Amino acid sequence: MYIFRKIVALCCAAITVTACSVEQENITTPDQQSVEVSFALPENVTRTSIAPDGTGTRWSIGDKIAVWAKDAEGNFTFSNTAFMLRNYSTEYTLAYFTGAIDAMDEGDYTYLISYPTPTSAEGDKATFTVPTLQSGEYDGKYDIMIGEPTANGALTPASLINLNTLMKHQMHAIKITVPEGRNIFGRRFTRLEITFPTPVVGDITLDITNPDAEPEYSNTSNIVVVENEKGFDEGDDIWIFVLPGTVDGDVSYKVYGSRRNSEVASYPLTRTMQRGHITPIKMATPVVYPLYTAVHLSISQNNLGEDFNYFDIYDSNSNHMGRFQRNAENKYTIDYEGEFDANTYDDSSWRIVFDSEHAIVETSLKLGDLTSYKEHSYGLTIPYLLNENFNSLSNYTDEATTGTKTLDIAGWTASRTNCKDGVIQLAVFYALIGRYQGRLDSAPISALKKSAKISVTFDANNNISRKVEVPLQFGWGTDPSAIQAGTAIENLVTTENLAKGANRTLTYTIDNFAAGGRLAWQTNVTSGYWATYNYLGIDNIKVQIAK
Repeated sequence: MYIFRKIVALCCAAITVTACSVEQENITTPDQQSVEVSFALPENVTRTSIAPDGTGTRWSIGDKIAVWAKDAEGNFTFSNTAFMLRNYSTEYTLAYFTGAIDAMDEGDYTYLISYPTPTSAEGDKATFTVPTLQSGEYDGKYDIMIGEPTANGALTPASLINLNTLMKHQMHAIKITVPEGRNIFGRRFTRLEITFPTPVVGDITLDITNPDAEPEYSNTSNIVVVENEKGFDEGDDIWIFVLPGTVDGDVSYKVYGSRRNSEVASYPLTRTMQRGHITPIKMATPVVYPLYTAVHLSISQNNLGEDFNYFDIYDSNSNHMGRFQRNAENKYTIDYEGEFDANTYDDSSWRIVFDSEHAIVETSLKLGDLTSYKEHSYGLTIPYLLNENFNSLSNYTDEATTGTKTLDIAGWTASRTNCKDGVIQLAVFYALIGRYQGRLDSAPISALKKSAKISVTFDANNNISRKVEVPLQFGWGTDPSAIQAGTAIENLVTTENLAKGANRTLTYTIDNFAAGGRLAWQTNVTSGYWATYNYLGIDNIKVQIAK
């Protein structure tokens, strides 16, 4: 559509004389003697947002145009100065633009106008950038216009003059529509990549004194990428702006959804992309690209006690496969486009490392049998800071009255304990020859990055044969060595009296547990026990960050 139209600019009296806000780069900055002047443009020739009829355009609040003024000798009085849309007239027939300039002497001037403000300007040349990446929405800032020079008197805060100019469009617009029933891709897509046979975007340099002069191009590309979070589907319009010129050859394109992408489609196009015209295109999307394999991960359970910030994935060869920031959708995908050999990953284990505010914990993911060109989903469990049930520990008997024992679980130590069927049993024994306590110390909790409030849950059962109650002491310390049973716990948290036959699950909170600290359990006997060993069992220890 040919949309050259005439613009009549009326200078109106400014309300104030304070400097207005202008763009900081490539825009003339007025000195402290500047004054604010205004002029109006009729609404029926505005250009920066699409009108309801889909063809016309209108100004938007905040739009800026650039203005130059030459005196009678051809010297610039001001150049590349931003004038911003401030408001409309009462009847919405005029759009008022204001700008700050140095006070002008009386005389005759030639005025030059461009929309939008250029990326850079030098003398009579202004350069604008039409980018490779566009939103697909009608964006008036790429509808570049140059006005024909127009002569008139000085702009002053009190002036009332008519500026008659003809604004001419310098760009070509392409309006792509996906017809009903032609989204063969089968889902909403958020990215469209188009490759033209010739350059269509880049920098365009224009002569502001002659809107009909041939443009100069630089930093060009033949690829246009449309990205939009809202996406597109059947019936939607996709707008792109391209440099004027002739396209003659095959145009190829593909689309991307949130998970999948399409095959590449192409079609021949021979067309002159004229300035100020629109090329309508009806586009059927390509089909989904068939060679696609994906591993979708989600968090099915979080035992850490606090949210993670991100997690890293490493394959069985310790290759880093990616980092995923926590997201509200709880969806994390590793995908492969093209040829994929599932046998490479069959039955392999991936290491998953979670990083939170207070801790770094890791787990493993067993992939099992993978199938090429299919999507596979796995749920991940974020592990506890510590989780031990002693099922891996062989039964043992330790009735020594002195000494310590290093357990076959890294970092764990014990003194005067037994293990039976996955339960650590702390000795409870008192006789004339002495008092014998049992003690268990956990491995250092190295998963903590710094001190934190933690919650500790464990099972305790009193199976002694004599006394009704037995005191169980619980706490923590920082000594990494194997500790004798009779040594007092460094930081005692509580003493719990367990009745005979009791089988309880206990939970305690430690407010400022140090990174690398160890948990400790200890029986505390006084008198009244038979002169034989009895035991208090500890099992199913779970440690989390506390709220």
